[in-house]
Amino acid sequence: MGKFKQEDHKLTFRVSEDILLELPEEDVMYFSERKITKAKPVVLVFSVEEDGRIEKIGFVEFDLRVLNRNAYITYYVSPVWRGRGLGKLMLKKAFDFAFRELNLHRITAEVYEYNERSLKLLEGLGFHREGILKEAKYHDGRYWDIIILGMLRENWKDR
Repeated sequence: MGKFKQEDHKLTFRVSEDILLELPEEDVMYFSERKITKAKPVVLVFSVEEDGRIEKIGFVEFDLRVLNRNAYITYYVSPVWRGRGLGKLMLKKAFDFAFRELNLHRITAEVYEYNERSLKLLEGLGFHREGILKEAKYHDGRYWDIIILGMLRENWKDR
């Protein structure tokens, strides 16, 4: 859903299979980039060799905003590999890739307030808290805040 197409200097926006709207070009700036582009996420899968076999330990996904040169991240470390510093190593390598190869300007993370390990990890890597979505996550019978964190390319360079 939500795809822009330019035909003969008219800009159209597909809202759904049945609905197509024409928009003046100057109104495009009011739409989220996710509605304009269909950039595929970049997923880095990390593995280690153990006892002669390759074991996947986790992944880092970048949900790209190519026009704005930023991405939202999702990451995961398999439970058997946690507590060994591998999540930190994965993220360091992924951020190097994102800023050097993908040429990103910014990386954004949304972390549920109860995920204290993730908050500590990201802040230890140079992310800063930028905002809170109050009671935006329902889990285990209650509402929790979502904490927005960000890191700019210049802050990563300074590390």
